[in-house]
Amino acid sequence: MKHKSSTVAALTGAAMSLPAFAATQPAESTISVSLSQYHEADIPSDKVVVGSNERYDIEVGKFKLVTPIGADWSLTVDTTRETMSGASPWGTLYGTTGEPNLIMSGATISESRTSLAISSTRYTDKASYTLGVSKSEENDYKATSYQVSGEWDREDKLSTFALAFSYSSDELSPTDAVLYGRVPEANQRSRSISGSWTQVLNKNAVLQSGISLTKKDGYLSDPYKLLDVRPDEKTQWAVSLRYRHFYDNRNAALHLDYRYYDDDWGIDSHTIDLSWHQNLGVRFQLVPRIRIYSQAEASFFEAADDYSLPRDQPQSSDYRLSGYGALSVGLKAIYKLPAWTVSLSVDQYRSDERFGHNQSQYEHPALLDFTLTNLGLEYRF
Repeated sequence: MKHKSSTVAALTGAAMSLPAFAATQPAESTISVSLSQYHEADIPSDKVVVGSNERYDIEVGKFKLVTPIGADWSLTVDTTRETMSGASPWGTLYGTTGEPNLIMSGATISESRTSLAISSTRYTDKASYTLGVSKSEENDYKATSYQVSGEWDREDKLSTFALAFSYSSDELSPTDAVLYGRVPEANQRSRSISGSWTQVLNKNAVLQSGISLTKKDGYLSDPYKLLDVRPDEKTQWAVSLRYRHFYDNRNAALHLDYRYYDDDWGIDSHTIDLSWHQNLGVRFQLVPRIRIYSQAEASFFEAADDYSLPRDQPQSSDYRLSGYGALSVGLKAIYKLPAWTVSLSVDQYRSDERFGHNQSQYEHPALLDFTLTNLGLEYRF
């Protein structure tokens, strides 16, 4: 018998609600397609001094093929196509009330992105090994990454150790570099290593712990900001815990995830994901979920762009580097037939400076609120 996840072996009765953490050789081919609609709420007009208060609308189409090859291999092909339009924050300045206001782009920005990822996995009695490559391209950005990973079961088939390495090289070339004096071309690199340990606790519960370390260098600033100077190196690490428990008496499973993140830019964050996977009969499943996020601001974050500082001194007014928190709630419905699975989900996201554990002095006017809907279809053969 080739490598089968110990999680799968121990939790067969809860297969619909407890997906495996470890890689398992597919017994059949699967084609899945999905369409997502992402809509960001407009920014209040009184927070914008220049530009449009409309934010991004994004459509995402995905296609994925997973198929076994012979008795020992599998192939995965994953493609994504995104189209987006709207306005984005360019910078901030203090308004008449003493709080930061936004300088926005016009609402005519239109972009698209295409990505392709291919990976192949080799299975043995107690292990699996995966090699993968992915490419992403848009009109001003190209990224190529490589991944290698392995998973090893212990003799008792109740524990799995996983190790993964990745490397990516990105090239950016802003389309309006000449018009706005942006950097014409730049590069950045990323190297990452991660490990995890999955332990079956009993026939109904499994726990996974993980740790990751990532090193980035090159041009890490945002070229589309009017004033954005970031360090050219970044080291980040994260630890995570993932717990799954299937309740026989309720025919449902609890999924609980926690992640702590920290980097040398001064940001640390906490993320909690909680979902309940309720089986209703054999074919139908409802999944309510909630996500709580909180982060501290970067050490060089400025509420408003400060042009009096030396041009090589790190500073950024990017809302993603501020201290804030976010709350997301969602609901997913899944219907399964012998060969088909249909899913529909809706998620609502709200961010607020008050939700953070280490708030910035002012709430950033560009903090996001958005709605995400997704329709998915999967066919097995």
